[in-house]
Amino acid sequence: MNVPGEDALLGRFGFYGGALYIRELGACVAADVHIGLEETLYSQGLHFPLHEEAILQERFRAVIDLFRPSVFVLAGDILHSFDRLGRSVRQKFSSILSTLQASCEVVLVRGSHDVMLPSAGAGSLERYDAGGYTVIHGDLAVEDHGLLVMGHEHPVIEIEMDRFPCFLFGQRLVRGEDVIVLPAFNPLSRGVTINYARRSDFLSPLLRKADCSRLQPVVEAGGEVVLLPPLAAVRRFA
Repeated sequence: MNVPGEDALLGRFGFYGGALYIRELGACVAADVHIGLEETLYSQGLHFPLHEEAILQERFRAVIDLFRPSVFVLAGDILHSFDRLGRSVRQKFSSILSTLQASCEVVLVRGSHDVMLPSAGAGSLERYDAGGYTVIHGDLAVEDHGLLVMGHEHPVIEIEMDRFPCFLFGQRLVRGEDVIVLPAFNPLSRGVTINYARRSDFLSPLLRKADCSRLQPVVEAGGEVVLLPPLAAVRRFA
């Protein structure tokens, strides 16, 4: 399926492994890494290994090898726990950060889960602005911005009984600017199905004020990228 605007979108951006590549900036963005989700699941009674660090390291290396970015922006909810930072999570965070920093500049944009970042010795920004793009987590409203790149929503789309993490693209959706919502980078996150999502179902105050029926899911699998019709059409034909 070739949806109008797909070629233009792919000309500006690369989509792979849950990360976005902004071609004109040479920058990658990933959101909702949720380092330490594994430990939280263990504390809730899960008793089999999840290999969170190995999976995240593999995903980050694959994205870097493909796009060779000059900067990698982590767009919030980098850590999972609100109230504690155990030794295993601290070590995992340090190891992943070192992997990224060995290849490019790293920018941390804090999200609603990131109250423990100072305890990890990491500085962070509320937003990252460069070349007409604004990277935020999405939990807070912003007034002045460029093309918005954000996380926070963990979008997943259901297609023929299968669930796929997806990006969401909205053309001129917020104050006349385009928006791209990223899926959760951590595959341990189940995600939130958006097939029938309404404005009030979204978490971000920015999206709750927008016409979210115009959002178009972008699905990437095995390097193939497909821009689907807007959510309004997905609901109509589902």
